[in-house]
Amino acid sequence: NKALMSDLDSMLSRGSVRALSNGEDYQNPVLKVLGHRKVPGGGQDRYRLFVTDGVEQHSYMLLGTQLNYLIENGELLPGTVLRLTKYVINKTKADKQILIGISLEILGMGSEPDQFLIEPEASTQKPLADSNRPAGFATLQETPPRPTHSGFSSGANFISQTPPHSGRSFGGGSSDQSAGSGIDTSRVRPISSLNPYQNKWTVCGRVTQKSQVRTWSNSRGEGKLFSFVLTDDSSEIRVTAFRDEVDKYFDLVELGRAMYISRGQLKAANKQFNNTQNEYEMVLSSESQLQQCDDADAAAVPEMKFNFVPIAQLDTVEPNKFVDVCGVVHETHDVQTIVGKTSNREIAKRDLTLVDSSGCSVRCTLWGDEAVKFNGEKKPVVAVKGAKVSDFGGRSLSSTTNSCFLINPSMPEADRLRGWYHMEGQQMQFDTFRGDGGAGGGPGGGSAVYRNLKDCKAGGFGTGDKFEYFSCLACIIHMKRETCLYQACPKPDCNKKVIEFNGEYRCEKCQSSYPNFTWRFLLQANLADHTDNQWVTCFQDTAEKLLGVTAQQLGQMRSDGDDKGQTGVFEKALFQHHLFTMRAKMENFQDEMRLRVVVQDVKQMNFAEAGRLLVSQIEAMAV
Repeated sequence: NKALMSDLDSMLSRGSVRALSNGEDYQNPVLKVLGHRKVPGGGQDRYRLFVTDGVEQHSYMLLGTQLNYLIENGELLPGTVLRLTKYVINKTKADKQILIGISLEILGMGSEPDQFLIEPEASTQKPLADSNRPAGFATLQETPPRPTHSGFSSGANFISQTPPHSGRSFGGGSSDQSAGSGIDTSRVRPISSLNPYQNKWTVCGRVTQKSQVRTWSNSRGEGKLFSFVLTDDSSEIRVTAFRDEVDKYFDLVELGRAMYISRGQLKAANKQFNNTQNEYEMVLSSESQLQQCDDADAAAVPEMKFNFVPIAQLDTVEPNKFVDVCGVVHETHDVQTIVGKTSNREIAKRDLTLVDSSGCSVRCTLWGDEAVKFNGEKKPVVAVKGAKVSDFGGRSLSSTTNSCFLINPSMPEADRLRGWYHMEGQQMQFDTFRGDGGAGGGPGGGSAVYRNLKDCKAGGFGTGDKFEYFSCLACIIHMKRETCLYQACPKPDCNKKVIEFNGEYRCEKCQSSYPNFTWRFLLQANLADHTDNQWVTCFQDTAEKLLGVTAQQLGQMRSDGDDKGQTGVFEKALFQHHLFTMRAKMENFQDEMRLRVVVQDVKQMNFAEAGRLLVSQIEAMAV
């Protein structure tokens, strides 16, 4: 054990404290814990560590709240040797630097530090004499410690992935129209690194969404606001301006333009109105600074990013979530006028029918001036960033004030859809989403019409132009193991089958070859209830729920020749009762009409609800 402790002590990154204090980037420094102390203050507990690199001591390293459990579980005892894998150095207003630990790796226990090195844990302990203390080690007191010769100082809050409260204002600003005088473009940080506990930052990104000016009136007064989304190659963030800042910044912010922003207020994102993937959002104040990038700087800022979801997969997206969709305007409906429920004002709306190569169509609603001005005569390709998903009519989309609606955008996805539509799409019959209906839900919370499997084979079921949606309580009695997996394109949102050729995997849809592939499910299963049985198709998500493993895990078993493991997975899934939500439609297969049933969702059986359903069915049969 002593040899191991000695080895760990020899791993300390000597000189790293001095390097970090000089603002240098030190890759994964290895440090030893001398002690810790809870930082006084409200909200979530915060801790500061006392560490050494074997040469110099640092008395004020703040620990992120996501790592509090290490202290509370007793994993960061004095003598612990750790590797700091992610950290941030913040500067105070006095230009002093604060080290903030975000993530770390515990390597083990080194030699136990001397007693005086653990003294800071006791808040009532008096400072030790200078002769008993190594140079540069600041003794902990209730007041902030004196700066050490390593250059670090106290006085800043720690970084947290989930801060205990909203952000605070940063910096001073300008009042000119450009709102950018004095902005320091040499201190540009990635958007992903922003948090409410930093100051003196500048970000540079492209405006990918911009709303119109909106007004509000309530018991606290009246006002106006607008918002926009700023995106760089690391992340995106929603920015909002209120009242006077609307007049100051609205004309300066242009959709598609690259901009510098500094001195905004950062706070936790309100996901009710914020559809970005960032956990924080920014509010502009009178002290904020905005400046448009010149052409040279703007060229380095990425264009708008999309994460397109195929229309056929919208039923896997929860209602009220936001998605990116690219489709061809198959139909354009007339403008209608409705009266808003809260504002009692007339609002223009227009419904579009969007289609894509997944073979499905969906209704997308435009509002206001966007609805009035839209012209769909030439069936353009549209890309919608941040469309809101609704379960009205099965699945539908809505372009909100925070959405970005592009007509005939210049992007590969739009070009492919345009060519597909002119070659074959305009002649196709598209599947549509259908409302779940109101004939009563099945056991487990489903809202689709409940049917027995025998009812599904009755004449006329699934013969209409649209899918029939229903719920059924059943169990799996057989599965086709041999064909349940296929090798798919590794590109996100493609999922097409690849062909192995010369050691690579070719995707005909993407017209590209890849060194690897991903496993995906296409599971054929036979379901049975007390009335009949039916073959159904389960795709990726539903198959993973039924089998309890991912496609990658089962594919690895197949690659390793683990027949016993595969058999165990399938046998465990047999004869288990579930509530299935399915869609059905008659299709022509080899000149024969067959009922094709696809599993949309799988839920655990609610036995109490199942019993009540059976009672209601028995009562309905009574004469």
